[in-house]
Amino acid sequence: MEISFEDNKVDDSITSKCVYETVKSAVQEAHGDYGRACLARSLKVKYVNPLTGVAFVACGRDYYRMVWSAITFIRKFKKRLCMCRVLHVGGTLRSCQRFLIHHNKDQLLQLLQHCKTPAERRKVRRTIKKAEKYETSLDPFETKKRKASAKRKDSKTISDVPSDKDDFDSD
Repeated sequence: MEISFEDNKVDDSITSKCVYETVKSAVQEAHGDYGRACLARSLKVKYVNPLTGVAFVACGRDYYRMVWSAITFIRKFKKRLCMCRVLHVGGTLRSCQRFLIHHNKDQLLQLLQHCKTPAERRKVRRTIKKAEKYETSLDPFETKKRKASAKRKDSKTISDVPSDKDDFDSD
């Protein structure tokens, strides 16, 4: 879901708990006690980015339409006027991540058209390249290839295995 405030300002204080409480109360208003009881165990907020206003809200497969309809009725978030919309409905967290990468890339391409200075263009292009890198790392076929190649390389010597320090230095 995407949260857009009326004043177009970013709210850094958006947390998963705030999103959870807002969605839960919206379900209560739209569908009553039945809706709240249906989602009591399965409603979760998996990811929140306060800078972009994007949140992943997870629920049971049987009740996603109930959550979807309730989200569209949210008009205030933390006492500020807003509009919430569902960007994507997916069956897995990975499919939602893939969608978000494509969505962010599209937003960056639109932003690139509105850049005024060459420095802004370079910065946006670098961010787009990073998004493309993460897009390929989420590709399920690439994941299968990595798993298959890891099985073939099981006969490594101790000198071939990287140390834990190497894993931390690469970030």
